[in-house]
Amino acid sequence: MTGKGLSAKYHFPRQTCLYQPSMVAVQVILTNSSDHSLEEIHIGDRSPASLNIHCFNTVERLESEASVTVSMGIDFSDSTQAANFQLCTKEDQFNVSIQPAVGELLMPSTMKESDFCNEQKKLMGMNETSATITMATANTSKQNISKQVLSVANVGVISSDQNNLQRFAGRTVSSGALVLVTLELRESSTALLTINTEKSVMASMLLRDLKQALSQA
Repeated sequence: MTGKGLSAKYHFPRQTCLYQPSMVAVQVILTNSSDHSLEEIHIGDRSPASLNIHCFNTVERLESEASVTVSMGIDFSDSTQAANFQLCTKEDQFNVSIQPAVGELLMPSTMKESDFCNEQKKLMGMNETSATITMATANTSKQNISKQVLSVANVGVISSDQNNLQRFAGRTVSSGALVLVTLELRESSTALLTINTEKSVMASMLLRDLKQALSQA
């Protein structure tokens, strides 16, 4: 967002939110590019009204050409629906919208391979989404697969002895639902990508994002 000299950029630092574990941590960089100082920068009205946000402390004064990084927490309720709120200064209000990618609604989960397999068995049938993908040649090494998966989703790598299988696990930040990702490499650069979770909408979105990342050149 940019308005009247104030700009705001956000990113997801992938850290546990200090204010509330069910919130996704968000860092916002506020920059004053005007020729005068801005006062009392704070968060105003939010939409929907039920949106649970931990606001950053009011920035009393931001000098011309200065930047400050503030931290906030947002409970997205395991949904990629945007959080809308007003960023206010003493004189103005600006509408801000923060929309998370589905992979940012997760926290890494650590478990043994045997526990992963047990949990996966419980999440079969309706709780399983899969697709066969053609891998980009650069993405067929274990290291590169991990790199691509982690660029999309904030999950943990499950160590495995099997060369053709890679497993990742996470939990949704808001409700703690388990999300399991399996990539089974097959012949001629194809792979079976499987996601097991009771959050079926998240699963199909995550599948789409991972498919795109892994099949790109």
